Amino acid sequence: MAADEPVDSPAGTPADVVAAFEEIPAVLWAFEGPEHRVVAANRAARATMGFRAGIVGRPIREVAPELEGQQVFETLDEVFTRGEPVIGDERRILVDRDGDGRLEEDWFSYTFVPTHHADGSVRGMTVHVARVTDEVLRRTQAERSAAESERRRAAAQDLVLTLQRSMLPAGLPVLPRVRLAARYVVAERELAAGGDWFDAVPLDDGRLAVVVGDVVGHGAEASAAMGRLRAVGGNALAGGRGVAGTLAELDRFAARERTTRAATVCVAVLDPRSGALEVAAAAHPPPFVVTAGGSARWVTGGVTGPLGTGAPAPTPVRDTLRADEVLVLYTDGLVERPGHTLDEGLAALARTAVAAGHEDVEAGTTVPAARVDRIAALTVERMGWTGGGHADDATLLAVQRTAAPPSPLAVEVPAEPRGLRRVRRALDAWLDDVGVGEDDASALVHAVGEAVTNALEHAHPEPPADGVGARVDAVLDDGGRVHVTVADAGRWLPAPEDAGGRGRGLMMMRGLVERVDVATGPGGTTVTLVTPVRRDVLVGSYGDETAATVRDTGEDLATELRDDVLAVTGPIDAETVERFRHRVLEAARGGAREVTVDLDGASVFSSSAVQAVHDLRRDLAGLRLHASSDSVAGRVLALTGLDDLRSETAQA
Repeated sequence: MAADEPVDSPAGTPADVVAAFEEIPAVLWAFEGPEHRVVAANRAARATMGFRAGIVGRPIREVAPELEGQQVFETLDEVFTRGEPVIGDERRILVDRDGDGRLEEDWFSYTFVPTHHADGSVRGMTVHVARVTDEVLRRTQAERSAAESERRRAAAQDLVLTLQRSMLPAGLPVLPRVRLAARYVVAERELAAGGDWFDAVPLDDGRLAVVVGDVVGHGAEASAAMGRLRAVGGNALAGGRGVAGTLAELDRFAARERTTRAATVCVAVLDPRSGALEVAAAAHPPPFVVTAGGSARWVTGGVTGPLGTGAPAPTPVRDTLRADEVLVLYTDGLVERPGHTLDEGLAALARTAVAAGHEDVEAGTTVPAARVDRIAALTVERMGWTGGGHADDATLLAVQRTAAPPSPLAVEVPAEPRGLRRVRRALDAWLDDVGVGEDDASALVHAVGEAVTNALEHAHPEPPADGVGARVDAVLDDGGRVHVTVADAGRWLPAPEDAGGRGRGLMMMRGLVERVDVATGPGGTTVTLVTPVRRDVLVGSYGDETAATVRDTGEDLATELRDDVLAVTGPIDAETVERFRHRVLEAARGGAREVTVDLDGASVFSSSAVQAVHDLRRDLAGLRLHASSDSVAGRVLALTGLDDLRSETAQA
């Protein structure tokens, strides 16, 4: 444009302008009116709509109804109402590309800019959308490859989340008739420990108590006050005080000191068998139920003033949670939104949770598959989009009443080393279906593997006639404990004096689970393992990974030698231990050079592996081990007299 050319000169001929608009590779939309009627869509925009016809002239809600509840239409409404642009970066959207109702995961960055009439009133908006899925997936893959180093860096630098995690439950109970999920995020604008808390307490009579609360303020003082209230509430519930008694106990405690006074809390007790639900709250926003039919039902009433302020005791309200319905408790950080009333925030929260719980998502995405996990993860994620993140800490606890308890596990183990692989796969898959977290599942699979190894190696000096070496049965009880029995028809033989790692199986089992009982008789030996199980809680800052952890159940032993470090991944057990021994000797050149064996990737470190390491340390003077204290191998090394090798490695 020439310097003296007026800015309002024609942009070109209509045909040239349209051609340029059509060829722009980015997605461009133009909407008009409060219903956001499509008045223009370039070729790239129309292509994103796939099978849809007749796009121009229709409201975008009709064109893409699957966006309801994903905070897209709400953002359009906000731009039109406030007349201010909104920019979003790398937002996850689930879209229906083929018209079959199956939603696919895509990531987009976008800019919504209002357009105006001649009198200055808002006419509509233009929307620029860039698909950034490939970039997000590449970055996600790179981040996953560096997950362990990032975890260690975060543990050293992020004192806020370390403090918060120490105050919140380490996990949620795994129960046969309910499934729980929780999400906690730190405020975007004030990265400090907060006063939000939640808890879930299985009661002796088979019921489940859940609590969500909020202490005024931020920082270590608020977090410590939260920890005290959580402990008081948890003890009251476990002691059978019920909803009203627990609130009374919390109210008395909160009145004693300034930091706990005026806190809010919601307490609910659910009978998983009947669905009977009792709820009461102290100045806390009401819970709601995501129904199986795709709607939200509020549980209102039973509310009094904040804790410790002299408010009268509330009268609990009663409701019924039907099979497959999800009870949602939360803190006000999810619903307090700049420029919106509390009622608008509550309505948006319910809409978003319903959409998250009823989206039909393609397998293989990072979106959690279980409904209760989707509600916890996606609701908190999406409610942080408007306004650039959560202005306050946000907590959500979701409780789904399941239609039926999980079926018990029963596996016959062939009397051969490969039987270990079969039982590990079956038990790991069963624990995954039940919802057990990564750490508890790993410990239990490891302990059961030891019991099965004893049955296969010690109970049967000769192969049994029917080829069955042991039978493994597992069941989840109403208190959140898994009971596993490993039964064989033989008699265990004593370990020889020079067995090295052998004979340590029982010690390892007892170090990995809560209780181990061994019963012997003429008919054989039965080992019973009992341990409480929990599932992981997602605690982090907004934008952290929200997908459910998927366990790697790969069974192949693999090694990689780089310089003088031999990295080992997969199981080291009776089936693979000789390969492990051979590769360590090979890496050490028979003792000619020092070698460090990195065991962080070992999914199983059995008593056979312990024996092999005892043998190797005798033959290889320069053997060193690397195993972090929370890894499978690290926990076993600490139990079996080999921790000095790991300590020497750490010092090196």
